[in-house]
This record gives sequence, structure tokens and C-alpha cells, in this order.
Amino acid sequence: MKSIIKFGIICLVLVTSISSCKKTTKGLMPTVTGQSGEIVILSSMALWEGVVGDSIKAIFNDIQVGMPQDEAVMDLFHLNQQAFTSMFKTHRSILEIKVASSVKKPRLVVKDNMYARTQAYMRVEAASVNDMLEILDKNRTKILAYFIRGERNRKIGIISKAPVQDIFDYLKKEKHFTLAFPSGYKIRKTEPDFFWVSKETPETSQGMFIYTYDYLTEDAFDKDAILMLRNQKLRDLVPGPSKGSYMTTENNFPISFNHFEFQGNYAVEMRGLWKVENDFMGGPFVNLSFLDSVNNRVICMDAYVYRPNHDKRELLRELEAIMYTYTSIKAEAKSK
Repeated sequence: MKSIIKFGIICLVLVTSISSCKKTTKGLMPTVTGQSGEIVILSSMALWEGVVGDSIKAIFNDIQVGMPQDEAVMDLFHLNQQAFTSMFKTHRSILEIKVASSVKKPRLVVKDNMYARTQAYMRVEAASVNDMLEILDKNRTKILAYFIRGERNRKIGIISKAPVQDIFDYLKKEKHFTLAFPSGYKIRKTEPDFFWVSKETPETSQGMFIYTYDYLTEDAFDKDAILMLRNQKLRDLVPGPSKGSYMTTENNFPISFNHFEFQGNYAVEMRGLWKVENDFMGGPFVNLSFLDSVNNRVICMDAYVYRPNHDKRELLRELEAIMYTYTSIKAEAKSK
């Protein structure tokens, strides 16, 4: 009798355990796969090798702005439906192209987390090749922005889980905002209105300068004003490796300048190349200057990458993702 009771208890425990496992694993999705900046294009070979494929390549193979060497905005990887097995369904970014007479109206369908967590999935449908070309052309910016935002949000999710605590705490206490820097970044310099963080390896250097000033007029967001202040800060506070050298902006390279909204506030983005005056170093930078309306000031986050003779796109995008972890904190009023 005792053996029967014991056996029954064991069975009950097993059933309960199995049931519990089912409850805890139900709804869980696999993590995404693939390299950062890579996107799977899912379509027939006929579409890929024809004008539709050319249109898609024109969107994603466009040159990334502000790079010293040509780098595509994203790297393409083509598959047809037969090759689209479970091995590829978890890829981080998927763009499916469908041309069929059964499609009643051309449309874009977006489904986040389609087959995996943090996955960016989009399907573009049209009844004919001409309709497909038209919808791709009209939505070129929207399509590209969706997948780039997916890459950035993925990076933000990873970075925000375990930020470098001393950087996070310093910015919170001294600058009244927070940024999440991932492991490897260290504080290089602190000044009353200037902060320098970088990550150094034998092959690369990634860094960010952060400086603030009172918002007095709209001229604070003038391109020439931002460039002048940038060059002044770098000359005074960022010395180069040799005597008399210092970081500055490379003026013999196009500098892009765009207005947009950042965290609900007015902002401008500037991209170009930096160099070291009186030396031979250089690379890309992105400067994000925006209004901190809570504290009535302008905050400049200026990121740079040094990686000679190698691609730099993803290193710079990591720094851009860090910028988007920004959270404002209202400074306490000073007692009189």
C-alpha cells in the first residue's frame, strides 16, 4: 500500500511539474538571429533579379551619410520561400515582397515580433510589378526608417539592461539626466560643462562628448553656431596624440544637417568627419543637439568612432542607440 501511495505522489509531482513548465514556457518566443545591420529580403528569384529587386537594393544599398569610406545603410541577404526555413525565420529583420493578382490593394503590413522577440518584419503586397515599384518608391523613407529603428531599439534594449553604473550615477547627479553606456565605456574627462566617455580597444575607439549651455535664442540651433562651439570645445579639451594636435571638424567633407524632434523637444542632427589637426587621425561623427525644456538648456551629445581601414557603421550606431537612452531629470532649485 505504501508503495502505491508513494508512486501516486511521484506521478502527481510529475504532472504538476509538466503543467507548470507548460504555463511558464507558453508564449515565449526565440531570440533574433543574424548580424546587426543585416536584413533578409524574402521574395521570388524573378522579383529579386528584376526591377523590383533593383528598387529594394536602391533603398538599402544607399550610402550611409557621413562615412569616410562607402558603407551601405544595411546589408541585404536574399531568400525565396522554399529556402525560408525555421533557421531563417528568427532573423532580426525581414522584408517580404509579394506580387500576386489576388492582392486587392497595394499595402505595407508591419508585424513586430513576427517569429522572434524584437524582430522587425514587414510585408509589401501589390497586384503587379508596376504597383510594387510605385509603393516601394512612395514609402522608401518609411521602409528604411522602420528597420533602422528596429536595429536601434534592439541595441537600446541590450544596453539598458546593465549600464555602467558610475557613468549613469555621475550624469544623474551632476548633469541632471541619464544615459546608459554598456560595459567597456569609461569616463575620460569631467569639466563643469563638458563630459567625455570612451571605449578603447587595440583596434577601435568609440567615444562621446557631452556639453551643455543655456538656451537663450533660436540661434543656438544654427549650423554654424553648433560647428563653432564644437570646434572650440574640441580644441580646448580633446588633445591629439602629438604635441600641438587636437580634434576638430573636417571641413573638406560634406556635413549633413537635419532638424527633427528628439524626446518631444526640438533637435538638430549633424553628421560628418572629424580629424586631428597636426596629426593623421580621423573618422565619422554624429552630433545631436537638442533643447532640454525642463532645465532651459541645450544639450549636445557628440559621438565619434576611430577604426582605420575597417567598417564603422555599427560602432557609430551603438553610440546613437546610447543617445536614445536619454532621460531628463529636473534640476532642484537652488536655495537662496
